[in-house]
Amino acid sequence: MQLRYSRMIAAIVLGSSLSVAGDATNLEEAFANGKIEGTIGWFGQHIDAKEGTNSGFSNGYVNIGFETAPIHGVSLGVSGWGSLKISEKNDDDYKTSIADPNMLSQAFVKVEHEGMGRVVLGRQAVDFNWLSDYIEGATFEFSSIENLVLNMAWARKYAVVDIDEVSNKFGKINGNDGIYMLEAKYMPMESLELNPYFYYGENLLNTLGFKVTLNLALNEEVKTKTMLHYASIDSAVSGTPNGSFTQVEQGVSLFGVSAALGYIKVDKEGMAELGTFGDQLPFEEHNHTFDKDAKTPYISALYEVEGVKLSAIYAETKYLDTLLANKLKEKEFNVKVSYEVLKNIETSLLYANVKNDDIVQSYDAIKAHIFYKF
Repeated sequence: MQLRYSRMIAAIVLGSSLSVAGDATNLEEAFANGKIEGTIGWFGQHIDAKEGTNSGFSNGYVNIGFETAPIHGVSLGVSGWGSLKISEKNDDDYKTSIADPNMLSQAFVKVEHEGMGRVVLGRQAVDFNWLSDYIEGATFEFSSIENLVLNMAWARKYAVVDIDEVSNKFGKINGNDGIYMLEAKYMPMESLELNPYFYYGENLLNTLGFKVTLNLALNEEVKTKTMLHYASIDSAVSGTPNGSFTQVEQGVSLFGVSAALGYIKVDKEGMAELGTFGDQLPFEEHNHTFDKDAKTPYISALYEVEGVKLSAIYAETKYLDTLLANKLKEKEFNVKVSYEVLKNIETSLLYANVKNDDIVQSYDAIKAHIFYKF
């Protein structure tokens, strides 16, 4: 399957590179007309444990990326992340979260044809239902059919590169086999999006999922959003049972205030490795949302006034603790304030309260962030 996928990608790259008119005519022009984007910032967090040792760290970081102008639709891109420890509460608090302070997060070749789609080969950022953060592999987006976007991906390595967590390295997914993804986003009408998808990893899992999103505008001031999401997971790992994931959410926007009620349920046998390579959950911590037999109702709200964004979310997760062999409950409350101080300079402050029946897992977290984007 991997060989057939590689041949298909190669054919697309060759065909597109021969047929797309580019912005540059040679390498010198491509590099001269390339674009640089990046972020320079400071991040700090403090964890106040209800029982045990408090922890925390702060660091300065820079994330810089460069992409050449396209030649016949083909461009090259690279981005790197670097951070410097400023302070830490205990030895290794910083290293525990920022395992690699210098990470080459992206290094790719991109072939793009307006009205057709694009292919990206190499290290890249992705944002799919169960495949997010950064991967090393290949992605393909096909968008030549009206109201339909088809995405395919093959990821052989995976890493998290973010302000509060950086992986030790790009780790292998499923040994040398990686994981494959196919998804479609189809809008039969402006207000409705259908998002079926399929994930496959040899000797890992088969996942078939479906997400439906309905957006309705009753008038200019009142809008609703309804989302239904279900995934069935067949495990290919010996001793790991099959599982499933269900999420429903109803949102409403009323005179500038957005609110939502939601519910997430995981099969009593768990998720069978789904969720290991990223997710789209709205919570900051969600420590047990994917645990066996987890049920999580939640409520969220968002309001923006004079450039200040205020958001809050509250959730209660009842889950099966395999060590204690009984059901536990974890409550999580997040509140976040963010503000653009000056053009391209933003700051945010987040507070997270986690209260677990097992007091050792209860804590308060404060996370502050200020950054400049260019």
